[in-house]
Amino acid sequence: MDKFCLRLFICILFLSVSSCPSWAQRQADPSENIINKIDLYALKMQAPVLFVHFDKGIYTNNEEAWFTGYLISQDTAEVRKHRIMSVSLINNDDSKIAAQANFIMDGGVSFGNMYIPDTVAAGNYHFVVYTDRLANGKPGAMFKQSVTIKTLREPAFNLSLKLVDSSQTPPGKINTLLTAKAKDIPLLEAPVRYKIGRAKKEVALSTGKTGVTGEHLLSIDKQLVSPQNNVLSAEVGLGKQKETISLVLPSRKGRLSVKFYPEGGSLIAGKPSKIGWEVKGPGNEPLKMRGVVLRNGMPVDTIETDSYGMGIFTLTPKKDALYQVKISSKGLIDTMCALPKALAKGVTINVADGITTGEVNIKLQSNGIRTVRILVHNYREILSSLEAEIPAKGLSAQIPTLDMPRGLTTITVLDSLDNPLAERVFFAHYDKRPDFEVTVDQKEFATRQKVKLNLKLGNNAGNLVNGYVSVACVQDNRLSYKHVNNIESYYYLTSQLQPMPLKNNLLGNDAGDKDYLNKVLLIKGWSRYTWPDMIKTEAGDTLKTYSNVAYYGDVTFSNNPLKKPIQLSAIADTVAQIINTDNTGHFVMNPYSMVTPADKKMTMFINAKAKTDPYVIHFNNPFEGMSQRMADTMSFYTAAVGLHSNDELVLKDNGKPRQLKEVKIKATKDNQLFASLPQYKSETDFTRNECGDWKCHNNILNCGNHPGDNGLYPLKKGDNVLAFRNGKYVSIIYRGCVIFKPKEYTSMLQMKGIYAHKEFYVVDFDANKNNPPEYQSTIFWKHNVPVSSNGETNLSFFTDDVTGPFRVIVQGVTDNDVIYGEQTFSVKKAQP
Repeated sequence: MDKFCLRLFICILFLSVSSCPSWAQRQADPSENIINKIDLYALKMQAPVLFVHFDKGIYTNNEEAWFTGYLISQDTAEVRKHRIMSVSLINNDDSKIAAQANFIMDGGVSFGNMYIPDTVAAGNYHFVVYTDRLANGKPGAMFKQSVTIKTLREPAFNLSLKLVDSSQTPPGKINTLLTAKAKDIPLLEAPVRYKIGRAKKEVALSTGKTGVTGEHLLSIDKQLVSPQNNVLSAEVGLGKQKETISLVLPSRKGRLSVKFYPEGGSLIAGKPSKIGWEVKGPGNEPLKMRGVVLRNGMPVDTIETDSYGMGIFTLTPKKDALYQVKISSKGLIDTMCALPKALAKGVTINVADGITTGEVNIKLQSNGIRTVRILVHNYREILSSLEAEIPAKGLSAQIPTLDMPRGLTTITVLDSLDNPLAERVFFAHYDKRPDFEVTVDQKEFATRQKVKLNLKLGNNAGNLVNGYVSVACVQDNRLSYKHVNNIESYYYLTSQLQPMPLKNNLLGNDAGDKDYLNKVLLIKGWSRYTWPDMIKTEAGDTLKTYSNVAYYGDVTFSNNPLKKPIQLSAIADTVAQIINTDNTGHFVMNPYSMVTPADKKMTMFINAKAKTDPYVIHFNNPFEGMSQRMADTMSFYTAAVGLHSNDELVLKDNGKPRQLKEVKIKATKDNQLFASLPQYKSETDFTRNECGDWKCHNNILNCGNHPGDNGLYPLKKGDNVLAFRNGKYVSIIYRGCVIFKPKEYTSMLQMKGIYAHKEFYVVDFDANKNNPPEYQSTIFWKHNVPVSSNGETNLSFFTDDVTGPFRVIVQGVTDNDVIYGEQTFSVKKAQP
């Protein structure tokens, strides 16, 4: 049995009144078939885990989102084949892409930032991230992160939308009252358009106008409202100004979703079992509920779920009895749910605590003496196998976890034919997280004061450990339990289990945290029970066709394919390359030759041909279409939450950034080139740069911290500005901007490149004491920070003019694990 190594010694204690029990115990290798099937299943399911660290979960317009992508896999050769990381910001409501960009990935790591412009409406969004490496035509690594986009601008006018007292509403109707005011003055004769529904199923409902009081009453037929179609949206337009608001309507009585999860998989007559249960409302929201367990219609127990919609109770089912749970709740139809029917014969498994630190204690019971095989595995490798006999009074076992890898592990109880009798998930080495400390030099700082940050990676096993992390320090109110972004909980839990109830710390050490996780392991752990699928796995199922998404294009002459090859030049930043087409004019790009500074374009033109020749370059960015197709098939559903007032998505806090003057933007084509490219038409002076270049109030060229400064500080050729070069900011002379008109020169083309990372600028307030006010919610971001158990890592940055609580979040990877750490401090206004 070369493929299997017995790692563990399992101690079996036979439960008996006898002081010297006689019992059969035999360590046994699993069958060759089981070994082969698990090996095949591991190959079939093998895929790297992509995690992206975003600096925060709540953004505003005119902000940058900073992020680092980590591709986690033991197959380093395969990881290096992932060359591009694509990032899209997608609206939850209509699945439309609000922003999209691609970034270079090297060695399984990618860094970047994305500007969120004013044109992105406030609301709920997801970042969808995937790499260019495809397995059977689909992205082999993908990550989704929910975020909220808020606005800094007060609405042009205020809206409120509420239900009218049902006692004043005709039968079969729902009445709502919309109020529109501008500075407390009623908005008269303003057009109102109503829609009802969710996301892509939203349909027009009615139109109207506000009256002399600025109000509009809408009467809705109750038959139009259901749990899946209960969001009323109102758009009020006043000239060119428009505002929207939504309200969740009371639907017809909806049914609860109630599910039961017997520990081990089945109830066995006469044997006690723990049963996990989960309750969700018509909107898929978790509910805290009480229920009554009935046996043949008679109550025998009262049970309840917690605020996460999960609960556990114990039941010893009687043979041929009917068990049900009755749940009653105001506004919902009384729900009577049948429990799974108890089997006459079978095996139950009880795990005392699914969170293990040393060993896992299990108890097996059967309604007859039975020989079974206890298999411990993680669906990738077999960790232990033991054959044992379950006596009439049951069998208890302690399974040491010393040599097991950390994370979710499965115990499967098999009969003599390798058929599964019971299965249970536990979390091995819950306490064995890497020793990683994040500290700051004090807990309270003044505005514009230096913060000294210390990172210390421990060495639990006595071996040298190295790693790299990304570091964010953000205003605490920009983080939310609704947008958890934690590499440890994602790698060990979220990426392997079905969606879980929202919680801030999934792997916490408090009693409440552990109680939550034990319920998750019993209830959500069922999604890992894939033994039947694993047994069916054949060698052919492991075959995968790998490819990389490719940028490509075609050159035509007078709208026809070419008849012989042609040469093109491509310039990305300051790097030029020659591209040779095939006989038909088709060409494929090398992604590493397309790297440009963030938000800059690259240029392609045909060599040695007259500008007026009827050549046309057609270029395809495959990620744009692929991202939209993925968005169209994804579900970004979240429980509907109505906005009672349209100012609820306005960010309000004591550190609100300065209001920039309103800039009206009209749609134009970005046809500009940087000064190093061929000059067809040049301009030597700009009051507002047409190339997309700008400087912020700190005189930094294309500053990632202050993208909203674009247009406020004139930039012209010859200006002395700061630019990031070779790891630091240096003074350079801006060389100006050149433009061309593609309609005149169809043999030239500009397109988005693959972006390199932009460095986060840290203001040194010791050297710049008279700087203008700084109100940044992210005051520090740094990627690719090395950490080692051989020493400490020290970083420093400054607070700005925002006061209140801040949080430092550090996460990344080491040689053999993922690491996460955080620290908090507060900022108070500096005294004169």
